[in-house]
Amino acid sequence: MMKVLSKTLEALGIACVMIGLIDGVQGSMWLELYLLIIGLLVFLAGWGIDRLILKKQPARKSP
Repeated sequence: MMKVLSKTLEALGIACVMIGLIDGVQGSMWLELYLLIIGLLVFLAGWGIDRLILKKQPARKSP
């Protein structure tokens, strides 16, 4: 469940940045900046959750 949440947050963060870039090309630089910051924070939240999940998993031993 947490893995899905982390990947969803990462995807939403990337989508937010992409929307900001498209809107910035059309002229609104402030909205582009806001969406970049929001997208970055959302992506980093998802990435951080993903890192916590990886730390909690026991290490696998290779054969």
